[in-house]
Amino acid sequence: MSQDSPLLDALQKTLTHRVQTGLTIVCLDEPLPSSAPDLFSNDYLSLTTDRLFERSSYGKLSDLRACLVPLRFFGAPSALLFNSGYTANLGFFGSVPQSDDVIIHDELIHISCREGFRISAARNALYGFAHNSVASFEECLRNVLSKHPQIIHGNSTVFISLESLYSMNGDFCPLAEIVQLVEDLVPAGHAHIVVDEAHTSGMCGPNGTGYVSLLGLNHRVHTQVHTFGKAWGFYGAVVLTSPTVRGYIIHYAKCVVFSTSMPYIDVYALQACFDVISSDRGQEILSVDNSPSRTHDSGLGSPIIPIFTPLVQNLADYLLKKGYAVTPITLPAVSRPMLRVIIHAHNTEGDIDSFVNALVQWTTTQGQDGVPAVVGSSVGADRQCLDPPFDP
Repeated sequence: MSQDSPLLDALQKTLTHRVQTGLTIVCLDEPLPSSAPDLFSNDYLSLTTDRLFERSSYGKLSDLRACLVPLRFFGAPSALLFNSGYTANLGFFGSVPQSDDVIIHDELIHISCREGFRISAARNALYGFAHNSVASFEECLRNVLSKHPQIIHGNSTVFISLESLYSMNGDFCPLAEIVQLVEDLVPAGHAHIVVDEAHTSGMCGPNGTGYVSLLGLNHRVHTQVHTFGKAWGFYGAVVLTSPTVRGYIIHYAKCVVFSTSMPYIDVYALQACFDVISSDRGQEILSVDNSPSRTHDSGLGSPIIPIFTPLVQNLADYLLKKGYAVTPITLPAVSRPMLRVIIHAHNTEGDIDSFVNALVQWTTTQGQDGVPAVVGSSVGADRQCLDPPFDP
């Protein structure tokens, strides 16, 4: 989404100042020259130019422009690859919000966003609203606009941090309603909506391009974060945003400045993931309808089902003996012990029935032993641990 705003003006002013003062400006869109000997890269053993490596198929990827793969697939104005969704959120929120800006977030927003908030220049102006509550969001937004009149006056920006599908509870964000409220209450260009698509990227929208795309909100949501470690079966992430924001992150997000970029080999593999989902086989996979829940007006089903119990380790041990590859989720990830069941495209109705029967058997056993199992599955009932015990 491209339009004049105090945020883009501030970021562009900083980038322009770098040019004027002779500081480094990095361009990731063009390949560096290679005619002279390499005396500057970190390729200490020169493996990327070794003859054995060159004879492999991977050696043909040296001219691949990493930034263009997600750019072409998602159709965004600008894109920046990261090694993980965690660093993508950390890098964005740790660098882009400015000192007079404000951040509003859902109370269940992912810890990677919270870590970005913590090091952000706007860390003293954080406001949370009740999970997925449009009424609570509206109240919070009105309160922020009253306390921070500089937003209305065009001197700063309010960031809204959301997830498309919340990772532990498996419920969808009421994104269309929130976007409409932002547009109704905040002057154009003074708000910046950020949606983490970690659990919907690859799952919905045209060719798996996500929840924002499914709802037709691409031009009304300013930044999207897509991660590739879930539906895509890979790793890494991409931030889809404006060219100005991308340029600022490249120069001021420490996790970008001091990290090694995703190698060409992996960009090639990522392209293969995109190709599969875009193919007839990919469309066949996307059309599989085996979710037992319906949690969105569009009929979209959530693949995530939370199961809460204080005896989570006992339950996990029982399921492991049944052959399930289960990992219990406890502190510091969540405040209530839980299992996160995720329905996959290849799971059959019989698979789900068998798992439910195993849960019933375990619950019955606990009851016979006089131990209350207190098993429950409840959307929207848990929150991520806000203050992990090891957090300084």
